[in-house]
Amino acid sequence: MVSQLKVRLASSYEKIDASFLEFAEPCIEDTLKAMIQEGVKAVWIYPFFLNSGKHVHKDIPQKINEISVLYPDVRFELLPHFGSSTYILDVITNDLKD
Repeated sequence: MVSQLKVRLASSYEKIDASFLEFAEPCIEDTLKAMIQEGVKAVWIYPFFLNSGKHVHKDIPQKINEISVLYPDVRFELLPHFGSSTYILDVITNDLKD
């Protein structure tokens, strides 16, 4: 999916990468640090979570806060999680239509 997003959003975003909170790599910190080392000065984080649990409200913001202290010149913005999109119902409806 990230490969497809890179193509579709190439004119809007300089760099698009995936990262993971747990159980997979790269972790959020490694991805953010790599982007910063490549010169990225603004990062929008889009949590790909259906529900807004502990990861969305606590864990991810905590990781971003920790990184932002190390890189005060970089703008970090945490976007609303995937499941909060107003388009989710449209996707489900379209998938279930005959």
